[in-house]
Amino acid sequence: MFKKLLTAALAAGSLAFAGEYWNVDPGGVTMKFLALQVSPRTAAMAGAGVADPARASEVTRNPLAMSAVESPEFGLNQIVFDGMGSDRFINVYYGLPFADKFTFSAGLDYLGYDDIEGRDENGLETGDYGAYAWAAQLGLGSRNSAFNWGVTARFASQTIEDETAYAILGDIGGSFKVNRYMAFGATLTNAGYVTAYDSEDEYAPMALQAGITGMIPVTERWRIHVSADAYRRADTEIQGLFGAEIAYAETLMLRLGTSVRKDESDDYSTGVACGLGVVFGMIVFDYGYSPRLALDGGNHHISVGLRF
Repeated sequence: MFKKLLTAALAAGSLAFAGEYWNVDPGGVTMKFLALQVSPRTAAMAGAGVADPARASEVTRNPLAMSAVESPEFGLNQIVFDGMGSDRFINVYYGLPFADKFTFSAGLDYLGYDDIEGRDENGLETGDYGAYAWAAQLGLGSRNSAFNWGVTARFASQTIEDETAYAILGDIGGSFKVNRYMAFGATLTNAGYVTAYDSEDEYAPMALQAGITGMIPVTERWRIHVSADAYRRADTEIQGLFGAEIAYAETLMLRLGTSVRKDESDDYSTGVACGLGVVFGMIVFDYGYSPRLALDGGNHHISVGLRF
């Protein structure tokens, strides 16, 4: 049975990465907010650590995060954009473990924009217009000691002025923990169908990410996790993501990350992300800062969760 599932997954992956859907012009995908890091933990490590999720807040972008949900948790993620018009991004997440080895997850995104200045083909002002986007998802994953999997189904919508596009998308991932010191993982996210927008074909922000994490116990209370991932979205070059987390007694976590990517001038640019996490009994708090390389600024990620 496992061989049949693996063969089917490889066949589906080959089709997904063939042709125009996987080779989109730079910046050519729509609903890019679905590829935006939501969890402060992941953002603080520059997106690295796909094989080593630790927070329920990560389920919105990483289906393997369901393997880390050990108790029911409900929470809120918010992103504060530095100096940008899109200043209202909120994500609600929920994780529910059941039947010893499984987890159910749910998530809801909302992205609102300030008024956007409209111009015609001659550059003349035509008045302001509004835009917003949202997405809802459900997921199912496993919680095993070695091999884990996760799948997510997502419905998304984006409206700009009086035009709306819809998307039906899915995520799938698998990870393998070799021992207490090393884990491998990979995910395929946002694969699916997007309706035409303003009579133009649209492409989903499909992405593949694979990575390795080394887990180093320093003392009985201190541990260090170091991750190195490769990431590619359908409209970007491959990127290197590197992150580290230093944790004390599962109550205080310090995080740092950087990414290496090719920019428009064919040079390689990097950015440094950072953040922290604190657990107060039932309350989980995380903060992360992620740079925006194309702009002189960055995003502030804040998360508050309640375990019960």
